[in-house]
Amino acid sequence: MNWPRSLSVALVALLLSGTAVRAEHEGKLQILLLGDSTTIGSVCRVVEPNGMNLEDVIRALLAAEKDLPPTNVINQGRDGEYIHGLLTGGRYDKEIAKLPGIDYVLIRYGLNDINRREEFATNFPKDWHDLLARLRMDFPQAKLIPMTI
Repeated sequence: MNWPRSLSVALVALLLSGTAVRAEHEGKLQILLLGDSTTIGSVCRVVEPNGMNLEDVIRALLAAEKDLPPTNVINQGRDGEYIHGLLTGGRYDKEIAKLPGIDYVLIRYGLNDINRREEFATNFPKDWHDLLARLRMDFPQAKLIPMTI
């Protein structure tokens, strides 16, 4: 099973597990994807420009579950991104913090962090903590789902 499908199946299972679904923004469940190239799927987008991307796969799998509300899946993955860069480079404040009505945040980092973050063993866990704290502050009702490589 490839990672987008396994992630999507896990999300469906989570949503069906009894967690309250609010769908407060335009009547749609808001799912935010944060991460690096493995989230945005840049290679897939080049190889198959008209193919289904991670956000499309998640949306389709959730739509197949008739008892769930419609979803809006926002893919904010970026090539080369790492947690510390997201938080200190201004992108988080400009593009993430102000998103409306986020219900779920799926977060996948690690590949770039290991190569770009100084003192990785010490700083990577701190970076995760800082990102999760910031997401909790900006989206207090959202369910956060962190993943690493």
